[in-house]
Amino acid sequence: MDLRQVSAGEFDSVFDILHENAIWLLSKGIFQWPLNWLESIRFEINDSISSGLFYALEINNKFAAVVEIRSAPENIWGNNETEALYIHKLAVCRKYTNRGLGRKIINIIKSKARQQNIKYLRLDCVAHNNKLRDYYESCEFKLKGVVKAGQVNLALYEYQIQC
Repeated sequence: MDLRQVSAGEFDSVFDILHENAIWLLSKGIFQWPLNWLESIRFEINDSISSGLFYALEINNKFAAVVEIRSAPENIWGNNETEALYIHKLAVCRKYTNRGLGRKIINIIKSKARQQNIKYLRLDCVAHNNKLRDYYESCEFKLKGVVKAGQVNLALYEYQIQC
């Protein structure tokens, strides 16, 4: 099981998993991916897919999970120039939850970063999502700070690749 780059014609498969997770998060009272926000970034997601930044994990030739991986420095990280990979929009199709797929994806990204001599993985989540924060910490990410981003506070997490 490995990640494969998503092709431009697979936007609907990616968006369906993100949308499904957005609805699930809202049902749990978690303000992580509001539906209006997700709709507002539809074109950004499509551009990201076209730029080769989205990856999928498949089970029986169906998307089971998706993730966006960026390498450019990001504003919320103070445009830190340290070489890093930024993990975004990691989402597992609800029918495949509790199978360790999220952890599998993170471990694949860690391995690929190590092979490319990239020193850090970074990600963020809304600061009030304690369950997700605990999950990232269980994946050995360290809290680097909390920043205000629009209407929410984001917890910034970093994993240092051991060479």
